[in-house]
Amino acid sequence: MFLKNVIASLMVLCATCCPEDDCAAVLCEGPPTLAFDLELDNANVFQNEAYALEDIRVTGDNTDGFTLELATFNAEEPESILVLQNFDWTIGTSENSLIIADSIAIPLTIEIALSESDGCCGGIARLERLVINGATQEDLNGFYTISLD
Repeated sequence: MFLKNVIASLMVLCATCCPEDDCAAVLCEGPPTLAFDLELDNANVFQNEAYALEDIRVTGDNTDGFTLELATFNAEEPESILVLQNFDWTIGTSENSLIIADSIAIPLTIEIALSESDGCCGGIARLERLVINGATQEDLNGFYTISLD
């Protein structure tokens, strides 16, 4: 739960200011960031060294802007949360997959829409719907656990 709150806070802190003079003091939400805790046998695959970042890639629609990196939210722990970012999200629905060691494919359906264009923070890409391995995610907070079992 702590990690989920940290991720949500980081997404808000990674916002940008709107350029309009009236909005100079307004912080806007940044583009969606997806963080995945990949688990195998109830253990994080990066912490137990079952996989490395080099073993992971994204395939499918509009993958040019995607970046993958490992992050940690506790300085005493190794980087073990897979972070998927794209600062140029394509509006609409994308069909993608996380490919792990060329042997495991986790399908992702990512639906992106723009925030309302009124006010200081209009027109920002927002996560509208996320389906992981066929399961629609009810909570769009940006942090998701994926079991590889």
